[in-house]
Amino acid sequence: MKSTLAYALAAATLAGLGLAGAADATPKPLTRILLTITSGATGDVKEVYLGCRPTGGNHPNAALACDALHDAGGDFDKLTTAPDAICPMIYEPVVAEAVGIFDNAPVRWKKQFGNSCDLNAKTGKVFAF
Repeated sequence: MKSTLAYALAAATLAGLGLAGAADATPKPLTRILLTITSGATGDVKEVYLGCRPTGGNHPNAALACDALHDAGGDFDKLTTAPDAICPMIYEPVVAEAVGIFDNAPVRWKKQFGNSCDLNAKTGKVFAF
């Protein structure tokens, strides 16, 4: 349900961009993404909203997350990683998901990680909430 709502939000924002673009010949690239982490064991869901350009939302590290996402060109699989991170070999799967808009282009990304440490090591500040 939340993913459907987030996708609808992204679609509505894209529609709004069309209207804004008509009034301004050079609209700024828009980045608005709903980030969620779902625990595989309990089904608990944590979610935050990340806005970039201008930085906003309720992400606790919004500026750093925006910088990391822009450095990766909006590709969540290319986020800066922590290769020297030492994570426990405890299997507590989490699913990370991103739905929204990056630089005016739709984003829909979802990936499972072995545990929260693995998620943070591979996605940096973006899913650090």
